[in-house]
Amino acid sequence: MAYKTSLIIGPDGSTQSHIHSLMGCFALASTKERATVKLRSAIPEYFRWLRSHREDVAIPTNPKLVVIQELRMRGSPGDAGGPDPLLRCDEVPASHQDVTRCLRLLGYTREDLLQLLSSHSKGALDWKPKGEPRSVRNALRHVAQVDIWYLSRIEADPPFDKAKMKDVFAFLKYSQSLVAEALPSLTQTQLTKVFYPHKWSDKPYPWTATKVLHRLVTHERQHTNYLRRILALSASPVLRFEQD
Repeated sequence: MAYKTSLIIGPDGSTQSHIHSLMGCFALASTKERATVKLRSAIPEYFRWLRSHREDVAIPTNPKLVVIQELRMRGSPGDAGGPDPLLRCDEVPASHQDVTRCLRLLGYTREDLLQLLSSHSKGALDWKPKGEPRSVRNALRHVAQVDIWYLSRIEADPPFDKAKMKDVFAFLKYSQSLVAEALPSLTQTQLTKVFYPHKWSDKPYPWTATKVLHRLVTHERQHTNYLRRILALSASPVLRFEQD
């Protein structure tokens, strides 16, 4: 089977790629060639991930890629605040089936995240290895904040209670509940329209519901991988996080 992908390429050659049909399957590398190699590895890994969450799926061997679109941007893809253009695959209207799939995958990503944290002490929340961009606490807060930010891209963010942002675990639960409530209630306009949001953004890139659904899953998987990597460097004792 050939998997359709699009490439976002920065001025330094750094490249971000996504598989159109696999929500949350992505690769980021320093060159276009390395990104496509990583993406070929990411596809079977994605299916192994689905199997780890009890989905009965076959794991593809030697997957092939078909590049549908290449976009060259001024900023480096993958950087915070970097370019996030509307790809042609993002222009496809979202369906309620897509919403259901997104919520199911977000359940998997959150299960992975909490399982990862459960084997470390609460003191590890402030762990930040030298040279890394975020501490554990900051990365978790970022995940929660961006969940709400993504909803705002398609005018689906409800009023939220800032008091629930104080504790990072409460904030994660709260933002997850907002996503779970907002997505099934998207109107036909929100599922199909191209939005140009200015709220909480200096760069009004175009957004669609399809783009939001894919980014929600990709973002949490990406930051769970980041946390897995930096926590492996932590010398904190292995205890359980205390969660409410």
